[in-house]
Amino acid sequence: MIKVKIRLVILIIFISLMLMGCSEREVEYKTGTYIGTSEGYYSEIKVEVTVDDYNIISIEILEDEEPPTLSDIVFEKLPPRIIKKNNTYIDIISGATYTSKALLDAVENALENAKETE
Repeated sequence: MIKVKIRLVILIIFISLMLMGCSEREVEYKTGTYIGTSEGYYSEIKVEVTVDDYNIISIEILEDEEPPTLSDIVFEKLPPRIIKKNNTYIDIISGATYTSKALLDAVENALENAKETE
C-alpha cells in the first residue's frame, strides 16, 4: 500500500513538472536589430544585436578603435558566450577588462532598446 502511494506521489510530481514546462514563455524582446554603444578604454564600441522574441541571435561589432591585442580576443570570445547564455552575465576576459566591460555594456544598451514593453 505504501509503495502505491509513493508511486502516486512521484507520478503527480512528474506530471506537475511536465505541465510547468508547457507554460507559455513571456516575450522578452521586440524582434529586430538594435544598436548599442559604450565607452571602451580607448574608444567608443558600437555593436549591432539581432534578437527574436526570446533570444539573442547575433552580435556584430560595428565600430571600435581598441588596440587589436585587446579587442581581438574580446570580440572573438564574448559574443558567442553571450549568445549561448542569452544574457550578458558572463565572465570578462582577464587583461582586457575595460574592453570586455565596454562590449557587455554596449550589448546591454542594445538589449534595453529591444525590451518588450507594455
